[in-house]
Amino acid sequence: MRIGLPACILALGLAGCQPLPAPPETAAGPAGPEAGPDRAQLWWIPVRPYSNQDTKFLLEARLYRPAGPGPFPLATINHGVPNDKRFLRTTEPGFQAAAHWWVTQGYAVAVPLRRGVGRSQGDFGDSTDLCDAADFDRVAYVAAADIKGVVRYLATEPFVDPQHIIVVGNSVGGFASLAVAADPPAGVTAVIDFSGGIGGFGNGEICGGPEGLIEATRQLGLRAKLPTLWLYAENDRYFGAIARPMFDAYRTAAKPPARFVPLPPFGDDGHATLYRADPSVWGSAAAAFLATLP
Repeated sequence: MRIGLPACILALGLAGCQPLPAPPETAAGPAGPEAGPDRAQLWWIPVRPYSNQDTKFLLEARLYRPAGPGPFPLATINHGVPNDKRFLRTTEPGFQAAAHWWVTQGYAVAVPLRRGVGRSQGDFGDSTDLCDAADFDRVAYVAAADIKGVVRYLATEPFVDPQHIIVVGNSVGGFASLAVAADPPAGVTAVIDFSGGIGGFGNGEICGGPEGLIEATRQLGLRAKLPTLWLYAENDRYFGAIARPMFDAYRTAAKPPARFVPLPPFGDDGHATLYRADPSVWGSAAAAFLATLP
């Protein structure tokens, strides 16, 4: 990650660097008016963590919707993690341009912040400790628990079509989305992985070496139950060098179809493509993938 720029607004899909107040002691659901043509609205979404299903936390999320009552198919867009953890609590949901693209496709969109990020309750759980395949696998499922909790909650809303849900993830959120594909909630039909991975330092190096991450990816492929689309820019400084080996390990193990689409270089680090690039860079690949789904 580049020195001198706020880590929370770089390649990881987190926006804003101003301190935010603690979450309100209110019930889950919408917490403010809709705004703008995409009906942007703050929501609090209850989830249960991977390690303790008896506990419930509220996650901060921003929702977007097309005009009308729906029901709409749902896309969730899930963020990465800044290298500098000082910015975890000073971030807010990003991906506005990506969310707008999904709204133009007729989708409701949820951009949640996982536990310990922004104003979401609970402790941050996406950190790697041992830098091996089992460690990466654990982090993927911890993050996936929050993603699946958001899906399950929103699937009960009248404006959501509960049978047509797509999970989209960037960086750690992309890798965690592959864990969702291994154990999907009802109604999730596919996963789109943008620049997915865990343990990258931003200079092509991987915590513990690339073998552990490739093996963790293979293990997720063995459990895969959904079709997946993989989108990586050629100049992704975090995982570009091992994107193909990761995909090959996953595709060889997975029974559902998996497709890899290389994206052109973006800026000085293609890891930021989903967050910062115009959706025209990746929209045609995403639309073609969506057209293959029931």
